[in-house]
Amino acid sequence: MSGTDYRIPLADLLTAAAQHRAGWSLRSIARLNWHRWGYASDKTALEALRTAMRTLELPVRDRIEATVLASTMHGNSRRAARLPGHPDHRAFLAHRRAVRAKAGKQR
Repeated sequence: MSGTDYRIPLADLLTAAAQHRAGWSLRSIARLNWHRWGYASDKTALEALRTAMRTLELPVRDRIEATVLASTMHGNSRRAARLPGHPDHRAFLAHRRAVRAKAGKQR
């Protein structure tokens, strides 16, 4: 078996690379395709996908880049909304009040 023989077809690897560049995580791509690719689980498909993409020198986000992307995907983090000058400050306060009320912790 050479270094480029994978269960994942080359066309699927290139599609996965395009999806990954568009913001999909490798984990979500593996979850959608593991059975079709013939792997025992999504975790083994994830490792094979990651290895194949690195072997073919396709761009792969590391753990830190993925974390930063996930935490900033939906705009500013919640910390920014805590500042009184932030446009979402009132919505943040209303949300916190609703969470406290649901938990029975009124101020």
